[in-house]
Amino acid sequence: MKKSPLLLTVLALLLSGCGIFETRTPQAPQQGRSAFQPPASPDIVVQNLVSAIAERDVNNYVACLSDTSLGGRMFKFIPSATAARQYESIFQYWDKISEQYYFNNLTNQSSTSSSSALLLSSVQLVPQGPDSAYYQANYTLLWPNKVSGNPQQVQGNLQFYLGADRNGMWSIYRWVDSGIGDSLTWSDLKARFSQ
Repeated sequence: MKKSPLLLTVLALLLSGCGIFETRTPQAPQQGRSAFQPPASPDIVVQNLVSAIAERDVNNYVACLSDTSLGGRMFKFIPSATAARQYESIFQYWDKISEQYYFNNLTNQSSTSSSSALLLSSVQLVPQGPDSAYYQANYTLLWPNKVSGNPQQVQGNLQFYLGADRNGMWSIYRWVDSGIGDSLTWSDLKARFSQ
């Protein structure tokens, strides 16, 4: 009986103990784990937003905003008064897709060697019923970017109106930005990276 060369090769490998069927140590993942948590409460939404900014994760950032397809309310951003006057045409039709576009642009035009961070102070979280809450804080957003003349830091006051969707998951459905003193605000950063 004549044996095929393929069968002989397979038998030789099995008998040689080369270890092709032994388990190996798994490789470490290429990217770090996301800090995003299921937004089961308003404070987790804010934690997720802070993490999305630190991680520069556009998907997690947008996931903090209300989604009508999940039974959430329509998302609305109200810019600071100064930015609303200066960038009226930009903010006239601002929506969740505008947020995604701006954040993606900001991330793509940022320095990869520097960290971004959202710092919050004077925080107030006020429940307004079983499925809505109000959150207010002063903020400093640090975001090193490579675009000459654009701010690396903005400051202001934010107000979030949060609601729960039909699955009980919370998100921001109304975001009001306002300035503190003469500092550029988050609205200014959004407008400059919206194009």
